[in-house]
Amino acid sequence: MTQPDRVLSRHLTSDGVVVWSRCSCGRLRMDLVPAAGGARLGAGPCPHRDGGHASSVSS
Repeated sequence: MTQPDRVLSRHLTSDGVVVWSRCSCGRLRMDLVPAAGGARLGAGPCPHRDGGHASSVSS
């Protein structure tokens, strides 16, 4: 699967930007790009992307 993710929407929040995208395999994915910098947090892993692991988001 060599096609890039298709961005469905972006939403500005107090913590950063939430990006909803759809992988080429059809899975929905959510990523938080922190406003203060740092690691991108994601949910909705694909077996072929990120080694099949997602970062956990806790509040």
